[in-house]
Amino acid sequence: MSGFDWAYRSSVPGVGWTPRDESLLRTAFAVHCILTDHFDEVPGIPVPFAVPGHFPQNRVIATAPFTLYSFQAAGDGSYVHDNGFFFATGEYGLALTAGVGLARAIGNSQRRNAAQADATRMWRPLDQGRIFINIDGFHLLTAGDLVTWDWQSIDLGQMVQRGQFAMVGNSEQGRVSYVIESDLAELVFFLWAAHRQPQHPQLYQRVWLLPEWLNKYDAVRRPDDIDYWNQSVLGDRALPPGL
Repeated sequence: MSGFDWAYRSSVPGVGWTPRDESLLRTAFAVHCILTDHFDEVPGIPVPFAVPGHFPQNRVIATAPFTLYSFQAAGDGSYVHDNGFFFATGEYGLALTAGVGLARAIGNSQRRNAAQADATRMWRPLDQGRIFINIDGFHLLTAGDLVTWDWQSIDLGQMVQRGQFAMVGNSEQGRVSYVIESDLAELVFFLWAAHRQPQHPQLYQRVWLLPEWLNKYDAVRRPDDIDYWNQSVLGDRALPPGL
């Protein structure tokens, strides 16, 4: 492969090469190198935080923005009920009093409905930042924290749609259900499944190598770049032992 030449690919007319496409290219290249036992050819990315393990095996190989969603309730269903007393006098006193009472009732109803909605468990945005991936797991760097996940801490993983990896795992706060939305979600899925569940039904469906992306890549591919379309090794061979 001739290298990650973003400037060249993004300048090819009529293709519309995007950061998402570039992340999928790095994903495809990393998967290809792992399956062909050439992981040492995946370029590393310098990072400002400590990474467990020993360099160069533990090097970070990809990064992109992410949004983290958590399956949780935003509240417990409680709200403040306004039952304050208001009485107006004068020519329009009764009408004004009735209007205030109606507004208060509407406000209470809205607060009650909002509290009930907050008490409903659903997928809610929890945090965002950048995700950094290496062979042993990934790191979520946000404005206020750095959280590291190794593959052993994740018991269930699957792609719920393109660019979204759903996981159930064990954190310092206990059992959690998250969805990671990122251009690198496919790479997270592949590495997790390769380590924890090589028989995952989605693994050999090549969910990290999307047909429309392959068409775009073929339009910008140079002669010495990898021809992923004809690389049957992607998905047809067993994962290397010890991954």
